[in-house]
Amino acid sequence: MVRAPTYDGRGMKKCAWSKEEDDKLRAYILKYGHWNWAQLPKFVGLSRSGKSCRLRWMNYLRPDIKHGNYTKEEEDTIIKTRQQHGNKIMK
Repeated sequence: MVRAPTYDGRGMKKCAWSKEEDDKLRAYILKYGHWNWAQLPKFVGLSRSGKSCRLRWMNYLRPDIKHGNYTKEEEDTIIKTRQQHGNKIMK
């Protein structure tokens, strides 16, 4: 069963992103770039906030983001660094 989308007081969607929304946002940014996140949803045709669009692009949709598991080399580097430095927080 799929939940109906919920909207906040300004008419902005507050639910999971659909594939169609992802495709619209990706296509628009790849064609025109991102210039003003607050106004971008209006031009893309999305009922989302500018912040929501920015976070979706930065964290999920950018072409240079690597998806999937770590490579063996990356895993070895993480383990080696953790053995050297432990769990301490760097300030």
